[in-house]
Amino acid sequence: MKGVSYLYCFIAIFFFSTNELVGKIVSLDVSPIMVTVIRFFIGSIIIIPFILKQKGEADKSLRFKDYASMAFPGIINVGLAMLFLQLATYYGKASTSAILISSNPLFVAIFATFILKERLSTEKIAGILLGLVGVYLVIKGEKGSPQPTLNYQLGIIYGVIASIAFGLYTVLAKKQTAKYGNLVFNSVSFGVGAIVLLIVSLIFNLDLSFNFTLKNSISVLYMGIFVTGIAYILYLNGLKNIPATSGSMFFFLKPFIASLLSWIILGEKITPIQLVGIFVIIAGIYVSHLNFVKAKG
Repeated sequence: MKGVSYLYCFIAIFFFSTNELVGKIVSLDVSPIMVTVIRFFIGSIIIIPFILKQKGEADKSLRFKDYASMAFPGIINVGLAMLFLQLATYYGKASTSAILISSNPLFVAIFATFILKERLSTEKIAGILLGLVGVYLVIKGEKGSPQPTLNYQLGIIYGVIASIAFGLYTVLAKKQTAKYGNLVFNSVSFGVGAIVLLIVSLIFNLDLSFNFTLKNSISVLYMGIFVTGIAYILYLNGLKNIPATSGSMFFFLKPFIASLLSWIILGEKITPIQLVGIFVIIAGIYVSHLNFVKAKG
């Protein structure tokens, strides 16, 4: 049973790791806003049947205030974190965007200290500082990258904003997931976030272009069904029979898998200093969660 659970987690992380790659493939034909709106709206719908199977969660009657409390983190996630991640992929490299978003646990540790009043231990401080050094190395290495991009500086800025915003979302979502359940919270927050982003885009006449080709349609559907929907469900099912810390360690693979796929499919190259930065970020994340790992171990 544990073997199957680890397999679920690995498959989920593999799907998560393809997000920036597929986003890059459609970036010149589908606007970043449209990619984000469609993938999260689809992801929200994909989760609904699994909610209905979980009687305990499905039986909870939700009121307007419940939807409202789940909406705000969803807007932060969809309208800020994931939109800026797609913008980072559009302007910069898919691999660099994947590396930067993978540093979000460092910002989770920072926000958790101020919002959730979690203790800022010596390990957390050391891990955050170490991780920030890793982010700096990734950014520094991008300048010497031979890979042409639309605007690598904007790609880096948007990637860092995406990581910070996702860290904030993770902290804000903690109490909501405990109250409503992971599936219910994410289905609602994904859906509301996508709808709000669409409405705001229509009001301000933002770019919602979509060049309808078979490649673009399949790519965006893949991001919605597999990356945003099925991958999340597999990951949750995997965590049921293994320690959460063991499952979360699979996220350490995302920068490597994403970079490898970007190199094979897109021809993107990782500079040596960026490779060092990946290891430093991972080390920082591990150190910042060292107390938690010890407690659970």
